[in-house]
Amino acid sequence: MSMIRPYDEKDREKVQALCIENAGCNEADECLKQFILIMYCNYYIDQEPENCFVAVDENDDAIGYIFCTENCDAYEKKFTEVYIPQTAKLGLKYFIDAKLDLITHTMFRTQYPAHLHIDICSDYQGMGIGTKLLERLKSHLMSKGVSSCMLVCGADNTGAIRFYERNGYTQLITTHLGTAMGIEF
Repeated sequence: MSMIRPYDEKDREKVQALCIENAGCNEADECLKQFILIMYCNYYIDQEPENCFVAVDENDDAIGYIFCTENCDAYEKKFTEVYIPQTAKLGLKYFIDAKLDLITHTMFRTQYPAHLHIDICSDYQGMGIGTKLLERLKSHLMSKGVSSCMLVCGADNTGAIRFYERNGYTQLITTHLGTAMGIEF
């Protein structure tokens, strides 16, 4: 049985490992691992930990997480100042990929000012944890006056798309960069 609680700095290593694991990174590709952490983990736990939640097991170890920015304009500004330069140090390909990814996460900012990232350990998928994380984030955002949220997932990740649709998200656009989905609360 898992529970959902706010992210704590003690969760850092576990959620980073989970982010890398779910991205399917090759253990030897250190640049790719760093890129994945910069893009999908570190900004959120460093800059907006109050908008991050973890699912934990009976030992209080993170088995899943949901990270969010509540304001895409503020996210874009800080991400461009701090995190895009980090990707440039990894190489031109990573820098370009980061810029393109940033566009996909901010292109619907007017209607969907918040966006999220979610991962669950493969051993715990299919147990309702993802839905609980989404519900916790929704409640949190609504309490802050945020009325909508979006995400981007792989266009070929049909399982994830079905999961988000079951949880009220609708497809906004699909490009070679992924499928953007949104929900209004």
